[in-house]
Amino acid sequence: MAQGLQFSAALFTWVESRYGDDARERVEELQTIIQRYGNESELDKLERVNDFFNDVDYSSDNAIWDQKDYWATPFEVLGINQADCEDYALSKYFTLISMGVPEEKLRISYVKAVVLGEAHMVLAYYPSEDAEPLILDNITSRIRLASDRTDLVPVYSFNGAALWLAVNRVEGKKVGGSDRISRWQKFQTKLQLQMGG
Repeated sequence: MAQGLQFSAALFTWVESRYGDDARERVEELQTIIQRYGNESELDKLERVNDFFNDVDYSSDNAIWDQKDYWATPFEVLGINQADCEDYALSKYFTLISMGVPEEKLRISYVKAVVLGEAHMVLAYYPSEDAEPLILDNITSRIRLASDRTDLVPVYSFNGAALWLAVNRVEGKKVGGSDRISRWQKFQTKLQLQMGG
């Protein structure tokens, strides 16, 4: 199971020393959003979090980190105010968990973006276990049903508990635990260290 975001004086000091005053203000704004809007409906939380992170500038991992595939934590994203697709999806995921959205309703989804002709990552929200998911994406500000996103071809999805292979745009077949994804494990370890855990 994934853990929500935790804020501490040590975290703010680290962000400010590494990325500057503006970065600290962005992380403080994230903390405020989590605290102030934690009692809103889940759909309102989705909209608020999607809008907040979609305001971050898009850039590739090569341009930002000089690496092919780097998974940045929400604090790194807000630190540099840049992200690529998996950074948006991961940041939204952990923020929504922090706001009380149950983890079992959220899946980070690896898809093929037909228009872009490349791999892409989005966040899927399942209102109930058998419901069609809503897709939170950095390509568009509108949260839409998976069936409306014919530009995305699902490959697999995961959360802190499990891993699914896509059957179609709506359904997945559970194939084990997310601990099979080494990059996910490394990401969570890094996030815990940044939060002082």
